[in-house]
Amino acid sequence: MTLGLTIAHLAFSGPSAEVVDLKFTPGLNLIFGASNTGKSFACKAIDYAIGASRPLPDIEQRRPYDRLWLGFTSGGEAQTIARAIAGGGCQLYPGLLRAPDNGAPRMLAQRNDPNDQNNVSQFLLNEIGLAGKQVAMNAAGKKRALSFRDIVRYCMVDETSIQSEESPVLSGQHINDPTERSVFKLLLTGIDDSALVEVADRKTFRTSTAAKVEVVNEMIEATESEIAAGYPDVADLPEQEKRLDETFATAQAEADAAQESIRALLGDKRRIGNQYAEMERRMGEVDLNLARFSQLHRVYQSDIERLEALEEAGFLLSLGGTRECPLCGASPEAQQYEHGLGDINRVRAAASVEITKIRQQQVDLTQTVQQLYAEGVTLSEELPKIAASLRATEIEIARLSPGAGQARRQLAEIMTVRDRVKHGISLTNQLAAYRARLESLNNLRPTSTGHRPKLGVTSTVAHDFSQTVSKVLKAWQFPGDCHVSFDDATHDLKIDGKLRRDNGKGVRAITHAAFKVALLLFCRNKKLTSGISNFGHSAAYISRSDHLAVR
Repeated sequence: MTLGLTIAHLAFSGPSAEVVDLKFTPGLNLIFGASNTGKSFACKAIDYAIGASRPLPDIEQRRPYDRLWLGFTSGGEAQTIARAIAGGGCQLYPGLLRAPDNGAPRMLAQRNDPNDQNNVSQFLLNEIGLAGKQVAMNAAGKKRALSFRDIVRYCMVDETSIQSEESPVLSGQHINDPTERSVFKLLLTGIDDSALVEVADRKTFRTSTAAKVEVVNEMIEATESEIAAGYPDVADLPEQEKRLDETFATAQAEADAAQESIRALLGDKRRIGNQYAEMERRMGEVDLNLARFSQLHRVYQSDIERLEALEEAGFLLSLGGTRECPLCGASPEAQQYEHGLGDINRVRAAASVEITKIRQQQVDLTQTVQQLYAEGVTLSEELPKIAASLRATEIEIARLSPGAGQARRQLAEIMTVRDRVKHGISLTNQLAAYRARLESLNNLRPTSTGHRPKLGVTSTVAHDFSQTVSKVLKAWQFPGDCHVSFDDATHDLKIDGKLRRDNGKGVRAITHAAFKVALLLFCRNKKLTSGISNFGHSAAYISRSDHLAVR
């Protein structure tokens, strides 16, 4: 069976008035309208139906009605709680009703009694799986049974509380802080306070104190023995520490200066080495390109000679164009074909053009070769200078290194002595603290409160919950990084390092809502059978000046 409540309707009936109601469907329901039209009244009416002791506001519109009806489903079963507007207990009917029927209702008292299941609080706790849970009443671990009114604050939120500077966990009544913190822990973990032991008796207190005194005495003896063995001049330790701190500061400055000089030289060496390597690389490129360009020059020359030979052969062939045909003896006037003289002339012209083009390329190649040669000469002159500068830098580093090493060794020796002196001072401080602790234990007297248990959520659970709040704020596009942490002192959120209560009321309202929604999601994700994860599944109310949201 699925635990939880899903509200179906809120209705009002009267002896001579027509029934009026608000109908709800599973999911989010939004009631909106102008001010003073009944939104806050509807929220208070739902709270009144589930056991609130405060009477409903005496407004003119409710006077014709004498009873309200809250219909809901639980575990797949439809039921209705009816309550007289004049107050008193409640009646539980099967089915979804808006007026009395002929069936006999189950009577539920308004006041909570954990020993009697026939009251509204215990009935609702049973429906959401929290019946029989215990919560702490004070820091001493005194407990009481959980009431449904303890978790209503997580299901219903009015305009005043949503804008309050108080934590969403706390009501502001400091006497109730332990209980409210325990309820919050129960919702987050599903673990109640039934395992708490209230207080230790006087005998237990004396036994515990005596054991502590014995342990402190042993620690005092051990510390005194260590001081006596290693520090015979214990009274001079503060003065020694002062002198050693001054010596250490001087040695530290010298070591830093020596190291800084070497660090600068190492930077110069790295820069010069990179420069030398780059120049060597460029020198290799220049030599390689000069060799390639020399080969290209030979190719150009060979092409020119080939084209010149072609042009000369064409010229020679064209000289016989007006002679008798060597094959048939016909005179030039009687010859029918020109034997390709036009083609020969075109080949000669093309060869001439190509020769001109190659000669221009030769000119460009010659200029490039001259530039590369000049660059190669410059690099040949600069490389020895760079190499000499690199050697000089390495020599200077070698000269300074022993001094820097000596400064570091001296600094380490001073640190060793100083740490020993500081350890001696720490021992004397520990001894004084142990003696103060011993005196405190000897003066300690048993109290009625005994050793109090630690209440509230653990830091791990609080962190996990804070991450859920952060996800909600990011989903709502809340400004900032939405880094959320849980402040144990105020039992409230810190958002981007700022306490929630330090914001304006608008931001407080939004972050209060995010807190409650995150609690709902957290409980769902952890599959906790707690009030907020089940009741909140169907009814999380936010009453504000302009709308009432029912989920």
